Amino acid sequence: MNEAPRLSKSALTRRTLLKGAAATSLAAGGLARPAIARDMSITALTMGQGIFGQPLVELTPAFTKATGIKVNLITMGYNESIEKQVAAFAAHSSAYDVVQIDSIYLKGYVQAGHLKQLDNLVPQAQLADFFSDIPPALRQMYSADGKTYGMATVANCQRLIANTVHLKAAGLGVPQTWDDLLAASQKTVNPGAKQFGFVAGTERLIKAFSVWLPIFWANGGELFDAKMKPIFGDQTGVDALTFLLELMKTMPTGGAAYTEADETRAMATGLGTLDPVAWIPDAIVTASPDMRPNLVSAVSPKGKVCQAPVMGGMGLTVSNYSRDAQAAAEYLAWFNSRDVQSKDLVPHGGQPCRNSAWAANASAKPWFPAVAASLKVAKIRPQLPEWGQIDSAAGVQLSRAFVGEITPQQAMQNAQKAADGIMRDAGYY
Repeated sequence: MNEAPRLSKSALTRRTLLKGAAATSLAAGGLARPAIARDMSITALTMGQGIFGQPLVELTPAFTKATGIKVNLITMGYNESIEKQVAAFAAHSSAYDVVQIDSIYLKGYVQAGHLKQLDNLVPQAQLADFFSDIPPALRQMYSADGKTYGMATVANCQRLIANTVHLKAAGLGVPQTWDDLLAASQKTVNPGAKQFGFVAGTERLIKAFSVWLPIFWANGGELFDAKMKPIFGDQTGVDALTFLLELMKTMPTGGAAYTEADETRAMATGLGTLDPVAWIPDAIVTASPDMRPNLVSAVSPKGKVCQAPVMGGMGLTVSNYSRDAQAAAEYLAWFNSRDVQSKDLVPHGGQPCRNSAWAANASAKPWFPAVAASLKVAKIRPQLPEWGQIDSAAGVQLSRAFVGEITPQQAMQNAQKAADGIMRDAGYY
């Protein structure tokens, strides 16, 4: 999946990160870049496949050709990559110059002193151009205390996929609000025709919480208070879960345990009508030629307050222990330049982060306009090392509510209590 592929099951916590904190603060440095020796070599730890990895694998040779900087690209899966980077940071190892990280870990890594500040490595004019050309949420994801520590490079978030033939038969258009989506899901259910309404990957421990989250956020919900105490078990949280349970009544049989593969297959075959939390376009890609024209993409629905699809993403950073930080920063800057983002990223399997690049590639894929629009309103999950644990713990409780084992009130109370324990154990309060 491409929300930030899949959260690691390792017990990565704030204390784990701080245990390996750098002994010294980051060097201030000047804004002018020194000359880089063209025979320089750097090492980058990244994903190797999918939208987050394929562009890096395929375009890195072009970077070397353009700059003369050789890159030893080490690629691996998400969980293994997390383990490698945590171990290297804890040891203050110079093994990696560039590290591709999940954005949820950035602020923890910064607090521990593991990342170089980019404001002193990338020219100000280049950073200013970059920031003026990306959704504000992406800048927030890769900054801390007003300073820049990473660049988004590849962007992704949830979006709505709808079967327009099912909707038209019911006299409906693509829903713009969550209330409209519920009504449309209910009106398009026809078990005799093997046609259902809502579709989502609700599987516990993996996606349950991120299916509930855009509904909660869209109606004004907040996950934590100012002291980082979980507060999502309030009435807004209960109402969001109650609403989700109503949507799930319109799902195909077994919907409470749907995987992302089930979610994709249901939309691709016409079994489902509306998937408002799709991370990937595979339903459209894998649909038969006669089904594909029926499927359209749109921005996640609006609640009482806003639209709030969940943002995902992996960004490039420079290790604070890099021996060649300037060359490493040039690697980041190159991949995020206007030319590379607009001309090269999409043909090599990526999705850009720059607004101008989305505009330049709007016709490249039928779902691109919806993703570009969704990124502008998407919200960021808390950038905590413990978020994976909280996501999983809450997902267990939501899944219990999905099958009627506990009430929405009990599920949200249990989820908040579990999150509170995780935050206490991590030393936040």
